Amino acid sequence: MLITNFNYDGFCNLLRSVLEASFNISTTKISDVNDFNNYLDIEFRKIIWPDYNHSNHATMNDLLQMKKCALCIIQSSMEFTTILFSFPNEISNDILIFGPFLEVKPDDEFISNLLVKNDLPINLKQTFSTYYNSLPVVNIMNVISTLHKLLESFITNYDSSSMYYVDFSKNKPKLNKYVYNYSNDTKFYIEYHKKYKSYLNDIFKYIRYGKDATEILSNYIELTGILKSNCINRIKNNLCILNAQFESELLKQPISPAEVRKLSIKNQNKIESENNRIKLIKLPYKMLRDYKNLLLSYNLKEYSYTVRSAIEYINFNLQSNLSLSIISNYIGKNASFLSNQFKKETGITITRYIQEKRVEESIRMLYSSDLSIQEIAHAVGIDDLSWFCKFFKNITGVSPTKYKADMYKNNLK
Repeated sequence: MLITNFNYDGFCNLLRSVLEASFNISTTKISDVNDFNNYLDIEFRKIIWPDYNHSNHATMNDLLQMKKCALCIIQSSMEFTTILFSFPNEISNDILIFGPFLEVKPDDEFISNLLVKNDLPINLKQTFSTYYNSLPVVNIMNVISTLHKLLESFITNYDSSSMYYVDFSKNKPKLNKYVYNYSNDTKFYIEYHKKYKSYLNDIFKYIRYGKDATEILSNYIELTGILKSNCINRIKNNLCILNAQFESELLKQPISPAEVRKLSIKNQNKIESENNRIKLIKLPYKMLRDYKNLLLSYNLKEYSYTVRSAIEYINFNLQSNLSLSIISNYIGKNASFLSNQFKKETGITITRYIQEKRVEESIRMLYSSDLSIQEIAHAVGIDDLSWFCKFFKNITGVSPTKYKADMYKNNLK
């Protein structure tokens, strides 16, 4: 039983919080050891071996015989470590999974040796490097010691000497080189890169339009693992890269480059001078807020509230059906008044502004994505490709296809 005023859920939350704060290790709860079949080592192998079917009964049998109230250290042939803990029956039948984590930094040599050890082709190096650099690197003895202290403080008769190992590195499956033909972009890396670009694009889109991108930034941080390190300098380096990405995006906007640079240097100094890990983890969100506020303080400031509201609605809904009546209804203004006021303040009609913003967004996607012209047209709210090409050429002087071809030519110079 628990020697504490915590209830069961409270104790689990405490374990989760301590492991996250101390080592950046995640905690997952499963109800049955068979659930491990779809977790971690095995799930990652399914990405590498598409038809992988776990048949290592010896190691799974070890898990099925899991000892209650004992730490189970799982060693993977993929070189990461996971710790399992099974509660005593009187507390719960749940099992907690701590990890995965690494015990050494996954440098190029580590990744190369890992591929050789598991008989994997060298062109999977980028895939593995991406995944492994998202994992925390910790000293396993520190993790075990922390778990022992927590468990023996809260669970009756907990025996810290009761530990055992399950080794999944034995009888590891082999890659059949005559079956699989891997390209440089594996399924894992393609999907990862799509998410990576999508999160970054959405963050910058939200910044441009003054929307709250906190949740998207959290998803980006979780995906990339930029804060999942016990090495302060590594976290700082990652934050410097993120700061540079923010700066680069704002330099594309119609605001003072000097002000953007000033904020970038301010953030850089904060990163370099801060040595508290918790405060560093909070910095990306403050950077996001500061860059968004800077943009809002300059962008659209010469326009009235009515025109600003219309512009913000258009900017954030380019993929939707846009018309004067829809926009005027949304902001609660008479359509005729809005049309006249918009033309008076901006010098162009709402229809022209919508077209220009759609072309501007299309050009950004031509540079930053591999989408086809048809897909880009759809992404900016135009399903008629011929109509999209017509107004694109009307604004830029060339067709989208010609623009894209010229862009590639210039990049090759």
